[in-house]
Amino acid sequence: MLGNLINLLYPAICRGCSKKIDKFDRNICDNCAKKITERLPPFCIKCGRQLKEGYKSIATCQNCEKDKPFFDRAWSVCHYDNLLKNLIHDFKYKKITSLSTDFTTLIINFMKKHHIGKDSNLILSIPMHPNRLFQREINHADILAKALGKNLGIPYSRNTLKKIKNTSLQSKLKRDARIKNLRYSFYLKNKLIVRNKNIMLVDDLFTTGSTVNECSRLLKNSGAGYVEVITLARGDVL
Repeated sequence: MLGNLINLLYPAICRGCSKKIDKFDRNICDNCAKKITERLPPFCIKCGRQLKEGYKSIATCQNCEKDKPFFDRAWSVCHYDNLLKNLIHDFKYKKITSLSTDFTTLIINFMKKHHIGKDSNLILSIPMHPNRLFQREINHADILAKALGKNLGIPYSRNTLKKIKNTSLQSKLKRDARIKNLRYSFYLKNKLIVRNKNIMLVDDLFTTGSTVNECSRLLKNSGAGYVEVITLARGDVL
């Protein structure tokens, strides 16, 4: 009743089409939600890269054949295009943190469909360097990870992974430079927390996978068990 009263006095507005929404805790109307494109198999069984139709359901992409990643499996929920690209921008740079509710719903529905995270017993997020966090004020990956942990009933540890090297922006670098840029830039506060644990590593975007792979390398070398990566979006439309 309280939610209905709030929505009556201060109606929610869809960030996609600017129309009123009946539900006070949403940012996207049903019509706009349908415009967000979910990624469909076949996927690379390691990095989750979108494969062309005709590939076997169990297949590895060329990049993973050449340079085997440290994580065991990576998944990305949606294609990074059109409406979702704008929404993620609002989430990260305009601090519209309420979008985490809509994003979490997308991620959880995808996880249930593909039976992801069934054996995970610890959730971690990709950390920001303190200087970057001071500039942005929020860590979007942290917000998503915390919401996922709450909804899935899996413990979330916020300060286990730390970033100790203030690296250049990854978006301005090529693949090889991204890998070099991130090497030894993360630190694990307590190895005992991850030892023999199946980790779900959360971030908003998967581009080349350099960031999640470097964190996975650190986790694996510290005794972690199965490391599974889940990201909201990936820009690998064929």
